[in-house]
Amino acid sequence: MVFNTTIGVALPVMTAFWFVFGLLGGIIPCFTKSPNKSTISIALVTTAVCCYLFWLLCFLAQLNPLVSPDISLEIVGHIREFWPGSHSPDGSIASGCYPTWN
Repeated sequence: MVFNTTIGVALPVMTAFWFVFGLLGGIIPCFTKSPNKSTISIALVTTAVCCYLFWLLCFLAQLNPLVSPDISLEIVGHIREFWPGSHSPDGSIASGCYPTWN
């Protein structure tokens, strides 16, 4: 099985982890003598589902972000004016474009 390099190994590993947690959370309380075993089982399975969905949404939101930096040309001009060394004479970004803190 070949994974997409943007998704990597995290997706199947975390999916398997939360699946096993939910499965064990649904099965293990059945072997206890507690009168609340169905409540415990539902709570553990719901926890696994909610944690997995939260992780999945955060993970997938990073693959294709909806918001990206948007800098107007006016701000770029101010950066070039007030941040010496932020660009080279040919207009490309210089390697030493970080300011020095004195």
